[in-house]
Amino acid sequence: MQKRIIKSTNTETSALGFGAMRLPTQGGHINHDEALKLINHAIDNGINYIDTAYFYHNGESETFLREILSKRRDEILISTKLPVMFVNKKEDLRKYLNLQLERLGVDHIDFYYLHALNIEKFEQLKEFGIFEFLDEIKAEGLVRHVGFSYHDNYEPFKTIIDSYPWDMCLLQYNFIDTNTQAGYKGVRYAYDHGVSVFIMEPLKGGLLANNVPDEVQNIMNQENITDTPASWALKWLLNHEEITCILSGMNKISDVDENINTTNNTLINSIPESKLDVYSKVKKVYDDLIKIPCTACGYCMPCPYGVDIPTCFKTYNNKHIFNKNSHEYMMMLSGITGSKASYASKCRNCRICLSKCPQHIQIPRTLREVSKDMEFPGFKYILWFVSNIGKPIYNFYISRK
Repeated sequence: MQKRIIKSTNTETSALGFGAMRLPTQGGHINHDEALKLINHAIDNGINYIDTAYFYHNGESETFLREILSKRRDEILISTKLPVMFVNKKEDLRKYLNLQLERLGVDHIDFYYLHALNIEKFEQLKEFGIFEFLDEIKAEGLVRHVGFSYHDNYEPFKTIIDSYPWDMCLLQYNFIDTNTQAGYKGVRYAYDHGVSVFIMEPLKGGLLANNVPDEVQNIMNQENITDTPASWALKWLLNHEEITCILSGMNKISDVDENINTTNNTLINSIPESKLDVYSKVKKVYDDLIKIPCTACGYCMPCPYGVDIPTCFKTYNNKHIFNKNSHEYMMMLSGITGSKASYASKCRNCRICLSKCPQHIQIPRTLREVSKDMEFPGFKYILWFVSNIGKPIYNFYISRK
């Protein structure tokens, strides 16, 4: 596995890290056996950096990793994040760290981030003595490296970078999001100031991982690009000298193998300028087609009124990116297949989701746009008919067989 260096301590990490936010699930919980197999396979093949957070998988992710850490601690650099959104007083800083150490079953955390930091929370944390706290836990050996993950704009990012001798930062970045949030200017600013850059959402929540729009496929064909979309997107990041590690939320063995192969065959500055221009052409296509910048992180969930916000946005994007009809929306969100109805017009504008979205999407307003576009006239009458007549008939038929 290709290794890269944490500047502040000269620590080596695999250039590809395993993001434990999108582990395989079953019945709403982590599929223990599949996830265990997946992560062990990643470690066996050279990945030594595993990233999690306090509330990934509704709090299961850290606890799940305890089993792996108990057996393979010396092979793993473990990364997790202080849930700063829950910190309301100074004592909370130590409380959550201790809880996370217990969940993970370790005596120290290798990489500890302030989670989803923005300038408002940063100013509050300073009042709670965050810098002194970080100095203390490093001196006590509870944490080896400290940094922050970030979903705000470039100027506040500079302020935060300049405020403390951070070891690393975690940024959303891919060939589409070059000007999103901190963007490339933030990546470069951190690198120039000795802060190692880790990358989240390298495939934009999976949007860049699988199928591509016809316009993009035409460009790739013209340029004789035979890589899978995921591999091609990762290569762009691995080419950057500024990037230390890319976190990928892999949930299949084939994903792990492909990403490792891509990482090991893409060194810094290995892509010629002519090939980089192709990414710019493809970016323009996506910029025109993507209607909602959702990465399906799920931070907005659960919705108190039962709206599946990420899936509403995904199916809406799919319609406009891939010229799909509303059939996918109906099947996934209407409830006619047995799951609970979770379509966009169930939104009651409670606005609880707004402060949770790292992409700063105006979720209630956007759900109204989705509803207007995707819920055709008669949509709810069809749902009523299926729920009140179709399902009882079907259930009666099944019970008689």
